[in-house]
Amino acid sequence: MQGTLLASNLGFPEGPVVMPDGAIVLCDGNTGELLVWKDGAMGRFADMGGSPWGALLGSDGAVYVTQGGNVPGSPDQSAVPGIQRVNSDGSIEMLATSIAGRTLAGPNDLAFGPDGRLWFTESGTEQDDRFPEDERAVGALYVLDTDGGEFLMERPGVYPNGIAFDAQGRLYWTESAAHRVCRLDDGQATTFCQLSDNHVPDGMAFAADGRLFVCTTISGGLTVLSAEGEVLEEIALNEHATNCIFDGPALYVTATKVAEIHADQRTGSFWRVDTDASGGLPLLPGKL
Repeated sequence: MQGTLLASNLGFPEGPVVMPDGAIVLCDGNTGELLVWKDGAMGRFADMGGSPWGALLGSDGAVYVTQGGNVPGSPDQSAVPGIQRVNSDGSIEMLATSIAGRTLAGPNDLAFGPDGRLWFTESGTEQDDRFPEDERAVGALYVLDTDGGEFLMERPGVYPNGIAFDAQGRLYWTESAAHRVCRLDDGQATTFCQLSDNHVPDGMAFAADGRLFVCTTISGGLTVLSAEGEVLEEIALNEHATNCIFDGPALYVTATKVAEIHADQRTGSFWRVDTDASGGLPLLPGKL
């Protein structure tokens, strides 16, 4: 499976979303923008401020975004971590900055679940040197709904990152610092696939046939897992792949040459990988 470079000179891109008109919206964590790839060109979709990480299309036509907060090196340090929504009229709302009395510190990726609620990873600030060690927030999993949401569990020391649901409605997430993909089984976190130390899993997407395509950053591309969690193959981009989404057999991938989150860094890129899959597993619908 070969990758084709579509755009470069981006900041820190993540969270691609396929829009109804075929355009691809993606986050840029270094510029605070949502970008849009349409008709072979990259433009601006929305100015979120801060550091948007994940994006997701709702059944209401809105784009839901995980806002990570302030960008290192940015002159504007006013952004607040939380869950945002870009409405179809272009207006931007902050939906939540805390859940169950817990202040959000670094929401990362998000997915609607079979219950229609919005599930997301919280990466925390354990690896952020801008915070004193005794004030750093641990990673966690949360759910947001119209009643305020629910705290699921803490995941200290592992940096929860990408998130997805399989065809059976089971929750998966990546733990970058632990080099593994986890699954929620009977309310407990289990290891679906333990990767080697030269793989740092980030965002991921299920193919319709049950394979899981995982962006594994320092591996230089993506790692394809079977439905049983076995490593099947590697897709080389020679860059740090950060997140991906299917549009038919095409897998759109965000990446960066230098895995650095800093306002003035411009090494990000956007790719298309032509896969042997028939397409992606349809994402579960939802709205708030």
